[in-house]
Amino acid sequence: MEKDLQYYKEAYSELETIFEMAFDQITVADGDGVFLRVSSMCGENFGMPNEEIVGSSAYELEEKGIFDKSATVAVLEEKKEITVFQMTGAKRKLMVTGKPIFDEKGNVKRVINISRDITELENLKQQIRDQEDMVDTMRSQLRHKNGQHEILIGSSAKMQEVVRLMEHIAPLQTTILLQGETGVGKSMFARFIHNSSVNGELPFIQINCGAIPEELLESELFGYVPGAFTGALREGKKGLLEAAGEGTVFLDEISELSLHLQVKFLHAIQEREIMRVGATKSVKVNARIIVAANKDLKELVAQGKFREDLYYRISVVPIHIPALREREEDILQYIRFFLKIMNGRYGMAKDITYGATELLRKYEWPGNVREMENAIERLVVSTFHDTITESDVRKMFPANKVKELETEAKAEEGTGEHMSLPEQLNQMEKSILEECFRTYKTTRAIASALGIDQSTVVKKLKKYDIKS
Repeated sequence: MEKDLQYYKEAYSELETIFEMAFDQITVADGDGVFLRVSSMCGENFGMPNEEIVGSSAYELEEKGIFDKSATVAVLEEKKEITVFQMTGAKRKLMVTGKPIFDEKGNVKRVINISRDITELENLKQQIRDQEDMVDTMRSQLRHKNGQHEILIGSSAKMQEVVRLMEHIAPLQTTILLQGETGVGKSMFARFIHNSSVNGELPFIQINCGAIPEELLESELFGYVPGAFTGALREGKKGLLEAAGEGTVFLDEISELSLHLQVKFLHAIQEREIMRVGATKSVKVNARIIVAANKDLKELVAQGKFREDLYYRISVVPIHIPALREREEDILQYIRFFLKIMNGRYGMAKDITYGATELLRKYEWPGNVREMENAIERLVVSTFHDTITESDVRKMFPANKVKELETEAKAEEGTGEHMSLPEQLNQMEKSILEECFRTYKTTRAIASALGIDQSTVVKKLKKYDIKS
């Protein structure tokens, strides 16, 4: 009898050791979901003492948030083996497989749960994803460099559609026509296309056709031979189309080209060759051509001021860049972008209030991105304090424009002046979350940008019914 007792003690000890070592966690529950036995790691994984787990119901612990999903409950409901991924109150992620044991009547009398702690694995996966995101971001930043200046594209649907087209045609050496109002950043996007092309490391040469007299423009574009005209260099000079090599030549305000130069330029594009001023032999050119116009070239063709054949030749891929007022969701990004640029340029660290930002957001920006850049620079250098306020913005705009902006802002807020402080704070919080959601897309990125927990972001997005 004593031998039998010793045998069972040793067998129990062996089973106990196996119970503790075989998996990260094992639990045994009865047919009502009450835990009868748990391995030692349960307390650490669940964030409560083992003694309190034993005797507790899986239904009760699930309701208390000790874990978000119960394999025991799922097995009791489905009456079959089930695997779930479980997040515990102690912030551990477990892969739990629950297996039912049936009595002779087919009822579940026990549920055995075997768990693997996959928290570190998930953390490693997240680190890999974060590293991949960082690499993608760095690639994007490198691709969007404009000399020493970053290029801000904007995250609005309209701009992302434009960017997709630009990235698609960037590797192709086709001629591109950029169209849009003055100040939308056509030169910036021309450089973006150049930087995104296979020849992005080669020269990018820009010339404004409206800023140079016709007689000088011809020699600048096509070059000249020695003695071509009075004052010419003795050795002659390469034109920009030739000097660019296989890089990019960007001609802004192409509508200002005279009809005479339009003929020469058309020949250069069609035949890929130019004739220097005063020369008798042509020179081959291989530069990519990007042109821009802020006037309606079709209308100029109808008026006889622009050659129709040249229009069709340069508009192989026409790209319209929307005005800033047509993509209001980008305005806050541009404000922050230029604030960062100007702070760096002048060695400052100025911030801007929500109210000031709202006034700027409601402005129509007839001068587009260029006007905004100048406005932010003015605000940064002219304010005496560290934070740009509504008062500073009001001083910058005419009185009638300020009144118009404030009226529009109040109409949008819906009688905000009569709202309680909590209501106004909620409205401000909602606006910030909506803008962050448009910009960052994921709750993880929003949480990082705002410096709060991801769970807090999820709750607040749900609170304000902010959805994609």
